[in-house]
Amino acid sequence: MSTNTLMTVEEFAHMNSYETEDYELVEGEIVPLPSATPIHAAVCQNVALLVGLYFRQNRIGIVSGEVYCRLADGNIRRPDLFILLVKNLQQIDAKRTPIPCAPDIAVQVLSPSEIAIGVHRKVRDYLAAGSKEVWILDQENGELFVHTPPAGTRVLLDDAVLELPLLPGFNAPVRELLTGF
Repeated sequence: MSTNTLMTVEEFAHMNSYETEDYELVEGEIVPLPSATPIHAAVCQNVALLVGLYFRQNRIGIVSGEVYCRLADGNIRRPDLFILLVKNLQQIDAKRTPIPCAPDIAVQVLSPSEIAIGVHRKVRDYLAAGSKEVWILDQENGELFVHTPPAGTRVLLDDAVLELPLLPGFNAPVRELLTGF
C-alpha cells in the first residue's frame, strides 16, 4: 500500500515558480492545471479589458490574471482572472505570492479538458474562502455562470448583459465577454 506525502501551503509557496506554474495545491496535493487554448486566452483578455476599462473609470478595484490565491483548508488556487476591490488591497503584498486571500471575484474560463466536478469544486473553494462571486465562462456554449454565496447561481446566455452590485455601473454583453476569434 502506498501513501501520498501531502504538501503544505508554505512548501508550495517556497517552490521555484517554474515548478508550480502549471499546478494548484488542493488539500495538500499538487494538481495540474489544464493548458489554455487560444480561444481561452482571448476570452480572458476580453474580460480583463472590459473590467480593466471599468476600473480605469471607477477606481474601486483591480483585475489581474493568473495569480495564486491562498484559500481555506490548505488550498492554493490560480483563477484565470482575479478581481480585488480596493478595500481589500491592503491584504496583499504586490511582490509576493500566493496572495493571502480569495479574490472578491474569481473568473474561470472553461477549458475543453475540464470536467464539471473539478469546476464545481473550484467554485466551492472560492466561495468558502470568501469570494463574493465566481464567474465561469463557457465560450463553447455561450453561457456565463455567476455563482454567489450561499448557493445562488445565475446563468446568462450570450444575448444577456452582465450587471453586478459589486461593480456599480458595470455592464457588458455576455457575447462580448465570450468573444474568442
